[in-house]
Amino acid sequence: MPSPTTPRVHRGVTFWTRLITGQLTEKEFGWLLLSPAFILLIGIFLYPMVNVLLLTVRVQEIADPSKVSTSFENYSRLLKDQAFIDAFWRTLWFGILTVSGSFLIGLPLALLANVKTGWRWVVRIALLLPWAMPQVIAGTMFAWMFNSQYGLFNDLLLRLQIIEQPIRWLLQPDTQVIAFVVTTIWKTSSFVALILLGGLQSIPIELEEAATVDGASSWQIFWRITMPLLRPAIAVALIFRTLSALQVFDIPYAFKQAGALNLETLGMYIQKTTVEFTDFGYGATVSLGLFVLALIITALYVRFFRTDD
Repeated sequence: MPSPTTPRVHRGVTFWTRLITGQLTEKEFGWLLLSPAFILLIGIFLYPMVNVLLLTVRVQEIADPSKVSTSFENYSRLLKDQAFIDAFWRTLWFGILTVSGSFLIGLPLALLANVKTGWRWVVRIALLLPWAMPQVIAGTMFAWMFNSQYGLFNDLLLRLQIIEQPIRWLLQPDTQVIAFVVTTIWKTSSFVALILLGGLQSIPIELEEAATVDGASSWQIFWRITMPLLRPAIAVALIFRTLSALQVFDIPYAFKQAGALNLETLGMYIQKTTVEFTDFGYGATVSLGLFVLALIITALYVRFFRTDD
């Protein structure tokens, strides 16, 4: 094993000679330790990314799939594709609704799970259940619950006399959006709560105790101490939640199988383009558009939640 601290390295000696003799400099030794991570990064990120970029200039004729040409036609087609534009804005709108809803519910759940009581373990276990459930199972389960004939929600609303006729949740444009948002928030708010709970537990309790001694109210402690210190955890939760919201596929696909027609997201559009239509070049172009959207939103999050040391 080469030593990270070595004597003077003679000029003209190659890197491999210094590696064999154990005469690496600290900088070279550091890069050597990082090289496995760089190789892994190239294998799982750079190569697939380059492959996708090459696919975007691959144009396949619909009439004869065996005929493939190379051009930038896919990019101009993307800007004119109304189906892509609709899926783009639908995905963005769904992301705004579900991410904000997951945060607004996840934050109180995290605060509740952080309360110093003997029963807080019950809340923490309850948080794990929705997060651990696969999305396709959650989508299928809620699709049954939103069924217009024998669904749970219609049954409860009828028993409470809130509605007079069953609501066709998955067969109407407005109500199917409500069903999708409710299902997604139920599935993902626990994930946000778990990340925020980790951030809450990293806040020193001495700060809150000192503020209490100084006469600060619970709201002042929360707003002036807890929330500022929770900003890094909030940023992480929102970034991960937003990325998963932009890539959502399982829940709207399960709803589609149950009859919903106006829930096609970018993920579903990519699947339809590549799997059903086998248009891999255009599917890669749509995927690149989704990647650019996620990159822009992530950069905005990082810029907004940036904290100066």
